[in-house]
Amino acid sequence: MKRLILVRHATAVDRGPEGSDFHRGLKKRGKREAQVMAERVAPVLGTPDQIFSSPADRALQTARIFADRLGVPAERVVLREELYGGLLPDEFLHIVHRFDDGAGTVMVFGHDPCFTEFAAHMIPNFTDSIPKAGVVVMEIARSTWRTVHAGDARLVQFERPPAKDDPKRSKKGTTDRMVLALGSGILAAVLESGVENSREVTRLVTRAATRLARDLRPFAKEKFAADEKKKTKKKKKKERTPKGKGKKTARTKSPRRPA
Repeated sequence: MKRLILVRHATAVDRGPEGSDFHRGLKKRGKREAQVMAERVAPVLGTPDQIFSSPADRALQTARIFADRLGVPAERVVLREELYGGLLPDEFLHIVHRFDDGAGTVMVFGHDPCFTEFAAHMIPNFTDSIPKAGVVVMEIARSTWRTVHAGDARLVQFERPPAKDDPKRSKKGTTDRMVLALGSGILAAVLESGVENSREVTRLVTRAATRLARDLRPFAKEKFAADEKKKTKKKKKKERTPKGKGKKTARTKSPRRPA
């Protein structure tokens, strides 16, 4: 039995030094998210045999926070260059095939959309999106990593960070979902036009989807603001209406409902 754990990096700043994406570090909120999630999963995970991370600052910082809580020395966090970029599920699986068979539990830190796509590739009926700082734990009934195939995994645990009470975080989550949806649609259209699928094509599509989602963000914000206004109005109306008061209606015997 093998166990594979995917951890998406926690919330990072929008831009790194000189506009660099690679050097985007974690926000204070992101560091708190990573600490909370590491604390939450530590009792279940124990100490992983291997930890791999994308070399991007936001992923590596998240990995080191988890490693510290799980009792793994920082120098044992191994960087894998290919984890930073638009990996296709089959390419991700090729990385898994090269894991050391002596490692029963392997933890990988990286990015979306490839993490969500790979989880769906491995776990039957997995349709969720992995949020920032989200943790997916899967078990694979194989004795060696090189014999692992798509659909072999069983979902053991899926942990999300605390609820997004901050409106800014909710808006960012909406944008992330837009990027994933747009990327899938654009890639499908590109492949239908006869373009051969490759890592570079996926990277280009992901960048295009990200730019498009940012352009569409104002419209998403308007919808979010309208929804929030409706919720607030409904809440205030409910608070103004005392319990037991309101319009009288004739008493009718309602059918029993199952608990």
